[in-house]
Amino acid sequence: MSILSALFLITLTSADPKPELCSLVADLNTVILNETGYNPVPCPDVGFAVLPQAGSMRSQAGAFCPDTGAIELAPDLDLSDAFGQSYLLHELVHAAQYANGAQDNARCPAVLEAEAYTVQSDFLRARGLGREAVTMRLLAGQLGTCPD
Repeated sequence: MSILSALFLITLTSADPKPELCSLVADLNTVILNETGYNPVPCPDVGFAVLPQAGSMRSQAGAFCPDTGAIELAPDLDLSDAFGQSYLLHELVHAAQYANGAQDNARCPAVLEAEAYTVQSDFLRARGLGREAVTMRLLAGQLGTCPD
């Protein structure tokens, strides 16, 4: 773990991590606005917990709860680097989708997932993480198809 990563994690585990996290969310909201046109969402509650296994998935890095607007991230995500930030971005895209009513116009939920993976992929590519960007783009194609 880099010194920057350690400092960021210490900050997140301090008495009030919200200001630093909300600053990151504001930066990511700019990406979302530029990529999707969705109006930004205020800084949500973000928790770090081991996420329950979902079906055949072996791991899950994040989840957005539409009922509460909260985001849960895996505790081992490093939000001081672009790869970790991309997962928070992905969940923030879902928050913005719901805040802007995109779920009401989506042909199926997979369309929302494809959009989140596409924004995540573009974010990673712009930060020089081409291999990771390709993986997210493939996930967009696989998980973003509506059943006939």
